[in-house]
Amino acid sequence: MELFRALGSLIEAPSPEQVRVAAALGLPAAPSPAEHGRVVGQQRYPYASVYLGAEGMLGGEARARIAGFRRALGLEGQPTGPSESGDGASTGTVPSREPDHLAALLGLLAALERWRREEADPARMALLTQARTTLLWEHLTSWTGPFLATFERCDSAFHRRWASLLEETLAHLCGDVEFPDYLPAALRAAPGFADPRREGGAAFIGALLAPVRSGQIVLRDDLERLGGDLGLACRAGERRYVLNAFLAQDPGRTLAWLADHAAEWSRRVAAKGPPPIAAWWSKRAADMSALLKELAAEAQPGSTTRPPDPAMDDAGSRGDRSASTRTVQ
Repeated sequence: MELFRALGSLIEAPSPEQVRVAAALGLPAAPSPAEHGRVVGQQRYPYASVYLGAEGMLGGEARARIAGFRRALGLEGQPTGPSESGDGASTGTVPSREPDHLAALLGLLAALERWRREEADPARMALLTQARTTLLWEHLTSWTGPFLATFERCDSAFHRRWASLLEETLAHLCGDVEFPDYLPAALRAAPGFADPRREGGAAFIGALLAPVRSGQIVLRDDLERLGGDLGLACRAGERRYVLNAFLAQDPGRTLAWLADHAAEWSRRVAAKGPPPIAAWWSKRAADMSALLKELAAEAQPGSTTRPPDPAMDDAGSRGDRSASTRTVQ
């Protein structure tokens, strides 16, 4: 279980300790601050709320669920992260206001396993075992499959190997855990995607960029690839702004590209994590792909039905700027 704590420390901001941890795990050299910022800090946000929240934003109900779980364990107000091991060892901490950070969740997982090993009372042992199951099912494997999949094609050897090792380690642990026969609460409660023909362009873009609603993750790197593939001008700015610009330039081909991306994403996550969770993410991405294909066909020249243009929506690119302080787009 110390492996989980070590892996969690490696997704935090670079520190001298990471160099030693990476070497001990046989990983490539730890990233520089610039590489960490480019790969993680600017687009792969390691917070459960970004992937499980209906708006794809930091905080909200997804973070509140995790905070409530910590309260139930009697950990409210205590530091999150590696220091929860109780052995004085720490490779860095995550502020308690961010209990949904991956490092905090992995640190708590390691702590729960330590407490289980040290517990002599069978009743308390059973409670700690149930807490570990809840943490894994509700707050970790519910989103780490898609999140870790985003590292598969990044240009950082360190992050590719780190993600692969964490995925393997979680899968090994989950093989010994009896999970519930129902989906995690965040997935059960997740709203569907927004059809721009009924809900408008701004709602459509927002849902497209919220992983739990669209079933996929659209990175900044993906949008740059979209622009390159279609020969469209890729403007600097938040993802909403960039998508609005693409849709204004060529709505049909942009929607078709996004449909293919969602279909590919459905295949990529189909085996990521426990089967019921992986199937949920895969189906949601496949359904999103079907909607995007339909919208792309309607946006083609000569079509009698055209979807709303998100770039012209009153909550489109102008509203994107005003929301930048509270989103991760």
